[in-house]
Amino acid sequence: NIGIIVVIFVVMIPQIVTLATLLVSSLNYAPAPAAVPAEALGSVEYEVRYILKGLNTKVADATITLEKDKWEQQDALHSHAEISASSIFRLFMAAEYIADAYLTTDCKEPYYSVNPIKKGKKEGKFECIYDNKSKTVSSEFAQPSVKPVSGTYPMDGYTMDLLSLLQYLRFQPVPEGKPIEMHLLMRGKSEAATLTNQGQDNEKFPDQKAEKLFIKLIDTGLMENGSGNEITVWRSTEGSRQILGLEASLSSGKMSVSIKD
Repeated sequence: NIGIIVVIFVVMIPQIVTLATLLVSSLNYAPAPAAVPAEALGSVEYEVRYILKGLNTKVADATITLEKDKWEQQDALHSHAEISASSIFRLFMAAEYIADAYLTTDCKEPYYSVNPIKKGKKEGKFECIYDNKSKTVSSEFAQPSVKPVSGTYPMDGYTMDLLSLLQYLRFQPVPEGKPIEMHLLMRGKSEAATLTNQGQDNEKFPDQKAEKLFIKLIDTGLMENGSGNEITVWRSTEGSRQILGLEASLSSGKMSVSIKD
């Protein structure tokens, strides 16, 4: 009987090894980001509107591009964002917003981002340097006559500047329903937040197959005046996988960003 059991066990070893490998793989499995389709590259134009009760007025134009590029001799995806704000919207942000982000071509994780600050005669910059080996990011926010705000933070999952995050979210699967702890790098600090995939939503963009992602900042807001701590992002899940729109509640009213037809 013992001999028969030994023979059966030896015969079954390949199947046991295969099963064990599958179990270990399933425990370590993380959904791979989607590949970047050709139509995802190029420039996308957006309209920024301020909404307050009966008021619905355009306050800025925005453009976000994504192109193949190099970062320190490595293949990269380069995103460039520009926002030109009208006088009304300057209550919440600088007259002109420019940002650049470089991401890896495989996992869409950031290498580097920079946001020059131009407001009146004051100039400075907000810079993030990502070290994917040590999994840390160094962030600095500098303006003339003001003490720089800087720090080094762990890259634990979703920890990145807003432009890098938007491009990352275009291609990265996010499980539905359960909030994910994250940190948004802003003004030299790492701000705690949660990210939740609220699932399919075709109400705002009925011609697109879209998912709605909800970001909630814990202690601050997206805007210079501290408002905008709840940010909703719509992303297409097919074709070019564009960011279709963004919405943030302000201290009064809300900011709504929508892709132009």
